Amino acid sequence: MRSVAGCAPALIGCQEGVASEAESAAWGAMGQPAKVLQLFKTLHRTRQQVFKNDKRALEARVKINEEFKKHKNETSPEKIKEMVKIGSDVELLLRTSVIQGIHTDHDTLQLVPRKDLLTENVPYCDAPTLKQ
Repeated sequence: MRSVAGCAPALIGCQEGVASEAESAAWGAMGQPAKVLQLFKTLHRTRQQVFKNDKRALEARVKINEEFKKHKNETSPEKIKEMVKIGSDVELLLRTSVIQGIHTDHDTLQLVPRKDLLTENVPYCDAPTLKQ
């Protein structure tokens, strides 16, 4: 997890997952300051969901805030666009790949997957569906 928090550098602008054409058009129409604010909010919401009830991991908040402050005076559209991509990738990675584990014994972990990560995993199913 420490390495995931370290992936937070250069976070500006974010779009969740794969967007529809309408969402992509709306995203493209947003000005860069609006994209930055949207990313900031999205990263914090994702952080709260992914690291729920984990006080130590929730401190990723500090890293997110530091990175935004560090890059707040960036003016190059190319550099901002690059940071938008990095921020989007980090948010997607956190949202789709991180599962919490709780130590139950000295050598045992209990995994606590979020509902949005649970999919119906039927053998030979090309398109898994969400569990009900």
